[in-house]
Amino acid sequence: MTKLSKFLPLLAPLCLVVLFGCTHEEDYVGTYKSKHKYGEETVTLYPDHSFLQIFADSNGLDSNKGEWRVKSQNSFGLNLLVFDGWMTFKTPFQGEKAKELLGEGEKSIASFYIRSKCIIAEVDFPEFNPCKE
Repeated sequence: MTKLSKFLPLLAPLCLVVLFGCTHEEDYVGTYKSKHKYGEETVTLYPDHSFLQIFADSNGLDSNKGEWRVKSQNSFGLNLLVFDGWMTFKTPFQGEKAKELLGEGEKSIASFYIRSKCIIAEVDFPEFNPCKE
């Protein structure tokens, strides 16, 4: 048995962490921020599984609170971050119909992947994805 083969079992979990991010719930705790043309959003995940969202724009501040949890997903080891009480303050689409369809300003249960320390809320609009500081 070569020296390298002794370390192979240790490399697989390390690769998953590098590729997919957090592996323990405490890894998710912290502050995530995004800035886009409609304003700035800060999402803080607390160890007690509560979260606080703050949205700031030219009209002032708006905030929202809820609870979060991690839900194990598929065989690739991807986890979902589930928010009970998530609010979409602004969407990339600003027409009235789009706002209504996307639930802008309404609380909901939302699930997002974490990739590269960012909450992937909008796949096609990365500026809307809050990233951990």
